Amino acid sequence: MSAPKETGWLPDCVYTGEKFETGLAFFADAVGRIVRFSREPADLAGAHRLAGQAALPGLVNAHSHVVERVMRGRVAAGGRGEGEAYSSWRAAADRTVGRLAGEDVYDTARVAFVEMLLSGITCVGEFHYLHHQPDGMPLPEPNFLSQEVLRAAHDIGIRIALLKVACARDGHPRSFTPKPEQFVREAEALRTFVEKNHPADEAWTGVAMQNPRTVPLDYLKTVGAYAHTQRLRLHVQVSERADDNAACIAAHGRAPVALLAELGLVDKRFTAVGAIHITSEEAKLLGAARAIVCVCPTAERSLGLGAAPADKLLAAGAGLALGTDSAGQIDLFEEARLLEPALRAGRPPRAAFSVEAVTPLFNAATVAGARSLGATGGALEVGRPADFFTVSLLDPSLAGAEPAGLLGNLVFSPGRVAVREVWIGARQLVVNGRHAQQGAIAGRFVELQRRLWTS
Repeated sequence: MSAPKETGWLPDCVYTGEKFETGLAFFADAVGRIVRFSREPADLAGAHRLAGQAALPGLVNAHSHVVERVMRGRVAAGGRGEGEAYSSWRAAADRTVGRLAGEDVYDTARVAFVEMLLSGITCVGEFHYLHHQPDGMPLPEPNFLSQEVLRAAHDIGIRIALLKVACARDGHPRSFTPKPEQFVREAEALRTFVEKNHPADEAWTGVAMQNPRTVPLDYLKTVGAYAHTQRLRLHVQVSERADDNAACIAAHGRAPVALLAELGLVDKRFTAVGAIHITSEEAKLLGAARAIVCVCPTAERSLGLGAAPADKLLAAGAGLALGTDSAGQIDLFEEARLLEPALRAGRPPRAAFSVEAVTPLFNAATVAGARSLGATGGALEVGRPADFFTVSLLDPSLAGAEPAGLLGNLVFSPGRVAVREVWIGARQLVVNGRHAQQGAIAGRFVELQRRLWTS
């Protein structure tokens, strides 16, 4: 029997974790998994030459609301305080997103996913909370809108963890699932649908909650037990506002992370989204469990919410991942730049381009995000998928960067603009900075925006 067909690449340098290496080719088998790295002359000669380019593992966007892409540049947070800014933005989001029909969700998701690919993102965790018709009435197929998001991801080629959001109160009527048993039935039907219709590492499901106060305690326990039984990722938005903590303490006598830990839900498959107002004790709980905290600095800054205690979380042993949240911009390099001041809080000044400063930021955009979602990518290693992107070393934003300082140049300069090629599972999806479908997809989205904002 002949050996499986291999595909190989030889960039000017490749990021293998902690550093860039030159003169190194890497190869994937017929199913798109990395099988080896090589410096052998014959292998270097046979690999696809990526001249003038550096290769890096695909970025992982751990928290996304693609349907909110329709609001970019149209709705801004208002009000003077944290509560007013968030409430005004949330009300506008509910009015706008609440109008989207199924095909609108598909078109919006496609344009957001294309933008992710163009920025080097190869995997996304979609925090999906639209479950019903615009008037709040159930759809004939309860998971129809989830399936539209999955269809968009498949058509674009991006990997997706579809996180179905549980909500029983304090949310948009399109998000409500009144009974926990109903939510579990629908989540299980979605999981079965995905397993039947998508390869395991292309699409998979998890469960999520927008806030512990959006579900009663028995609902929280039921959903948590389901996630634990099926070994699904559980993502919960916690402590994004001081009000969140106050409401949870008033209802349950403890803050959100402490409550979730008491219920046995905080473990290595748990991701706390936001975690801005957590206590030092809660940071230690997350660290002891080796849980992940996903931060979305751009959105959090625009809403005046503050920043998670990133330095304390890392010191406690928790992982840090990055998300684009409401898609006000889709650029994980920018999210990393905004995270950096929080990582050096309370520490002596240091050079921003130092390896110790940059590596945790890039890890947040790759390996930690993959762990948060249960994804197989996040690093260029044997056994992992050949999910990677390249940057042009001749792009003005990177010109003159040496391998030792290239990661710092990418993170602390407009790294996204230098992205040239994107490969997922050894299949090329972005060529010379363009996705094959982006013109038609953008055109459809322009028409959607025109209908949405002029009607």
